[in-house]
Amino acid sequence: MKKIISLFSFLLLLISLPAFTQAAEPKQYSNEVNVSVYLKSSLTITLNGTYQLVNKDSGAKTVVLQNTVLTVSKDSSGVSVSYTGFSQKSAKGFDLQEITGTSKLAVFTADTPLRRGATSSYEIIKTFKAGESANYLDSFTNAQGQVWYKVSSGSLSGWVLSTTARLSEVSSLSTAKVSNGTTYRGSFFLKPNGSQVEVINFLDMEDYLKGVVPNEMPASWPKEALKAQAIAARSYAANTMMLTSTAASQVYKGYSGEDPRANAAIQETAGLVAKYNGKPIQTFFFSTSGGRTANVGDVWNSNQAYYPYLVSVDDPYESSPYSSWSETFTSAQLLKNFGISDTSAVIYDLTLSKTGANGEVRGVTLKTSAGDKTVTGNESVIRKLFPLPNSSVYNQLYSNWFDAVLNGSASGLSVQTASGTANISDMKGQTVQTATGQVTLSDSKVSIQTASGVVTNEGSGITSVTLNGKGWGHRIGMSQYGAKGFAEKGWKAEQIITHYFKGTTVSK
Repeated sequence: MKKIISLFSFLLLLISLPAFTQAAEPKQYSNEVNVSVYLKSSLTITLNGTYQLVNKDSGAKTVVLQNTVLTVSKDSSGVSVSYTGFSQKSAKGFDLQEITGTSKLAVFTADTPLRRGATSSYEIIKTFKAGESANYLDSFTNAQGQVWYKVSSGSLSGWVLSTTARLSEVSSLSTAKVSNGTTYRGSFFLKPNGSQVEVINFLDMEDYLKGVVPNEMPASWPKEALKAQAIAARSYAANTMMLTSTAASQVYKGYSGEDPRANAAIQETAGLVAKYNGKPIQTFFFSTSGGRTANVGDVWNSNQAYYPYLVSVDDPYESSPYSSWSETFTSAQLLKNFGISDTSAVIYDLTLSKTGANGEVRGVTLKTSAGDKTVTGNESVIRKLFPLPNSSVYNQLYSNWFDAVLNGSASGLSVQTASGTANISDMKGQTVQTATGQVTLSDSKVSIQTASGVVTNEGSGITSVTLNGKGWGHRIGMSQYGAKGFAEKGWKAEQIITHYFKGTTVSK
C-alpha cells in the first residue's frame, strides 16, 4: 500500500510540475559595453554570484558557484584558471558569464543522466557533464528512498539523481571583485595579452554608466548636471568600441563606485544620447573651460570641418578652482623639459605660438646660450612640456590656454644692426664686422668691446618663467563645472548638452 501511495504522489507531482521553465542562462546585454579594467600576469577574482566559465578553446562550460575565488594567470601556452578542485588552460582565454533566469540551480559534480522519471529505469533524455547546470524545480523521494531533483534545461525537463548534483541559490545581483580591489557588475573576458591577462568587463550600457557618472562628476552636484553627465558619458561610450577604466576614456569604478543619486540621474535619462543630423556623436567633456571652450581644431590635430558640433562656446556660469591658475618653472626645469643637456646654459627668451581662436598655445620656443629649441603639437604635447608634481592633474599643465611672464633677464644689452637694434641675446645669425672682416654669428654667445671694457651676454639670463592660464583639461565639448553652473541657474540637462555641442539634439 505504501508503494501505491508513493507512486500516486509521484504521478501527481509529474502532472503538477511545468514541462518547461526559463533556463538559467548567461545574461544577454541589449546594449553591451566593453571595458578593459585590469592587466596583470596573475590575479584573482572573487565571485559574489553564480557564473559560467567558458573555455574559448574547447567550448567547455563550467558553472562556478558563489564565493568561489578564481586564480588566473598567463604563461607561454595561454591563460590558466583554477579554484579548489578545478584547473583549465586556454590559449584563447575564458569568458566568465553571469547567470540569470532562475532562483536555484542544480550543479552537476559528475556526468549525470537526465531521465523521464525518478528511477534509474526511466529513459535517458540527455546527459549533463560535470560542471554543467540546470534549473532546479523540485525534489522527490521515490520508493527506494532515493532523492531525485526535477530540473529543466532549455526545452527539456526531467529527473536527475541528487547524489551527483549540488543545489545552489542564484543571486539576483551578481558581482565579482578583481584583485585591483574593485567590484564589478556584469561578465568578463579573460583575454591573453602578451605576457599578461587582460580583464575585459562586458555589461549593459546603463549598468556601466552607474560606475562612471559619480566618478566623473561629484554625485552631490545638481541632478540636471548629473543627467547631462549621464547623456554625455552614454554618447561617448556608444561611439567607442573598447573603453578603458581611466580618464583615457571615462573614469569607471564599477559597482564599487556607484552612488544612488547618480543612478537616479542615469535612470531618468535612460537611452538618451546627443545627435547631430540624427546620428550619435562623440561627446567629449572635461573639468573647466576657463570661461570659454575650445575649437577641436585649435587643440587637437583634428579637421574642424569633420566636427561642426565641437566649436568654441561661452561658459558664463562656470565657477571652478581651475578657472584661472599660475605656475612657475625654474630655468633648470625648463632646460630639462626642453631636452637641453647643458645644465649651465643661459636662457635668453621663451616665446609662445598662440594659433588658437582664444589664444591656445600650439608651439613654444626656448632660446638659450646652448641653442634654441621649438616644440609644437596638440594640447597634450604642450601640457606635458610643463609637468606638475601633482598626480590628481595627471602630472601635466592644466591646459594649453596660457600666457608667459619671464622673470630675470639676459645682459640687457642691445646692439645696432642694419635694420635697427637687437637684443644681444638675439644675435644668432646676424652678420657683424670684426677686426678681421665680417662673420655670421653661429649662436648668441658674444663678447663686445665697450669704452669701459669687454662685456658678454653670459649673465644670469631668465631665472624662471611664470605661466598664467585658464581651464583644466582639453576644453573640448562640455565643461563639467560649467554644467554645474548652468544647472544651478535652472537649465535642464538637454539644454546643457545642446549648448556645449552646437547644432545637436538629444533623443533615444
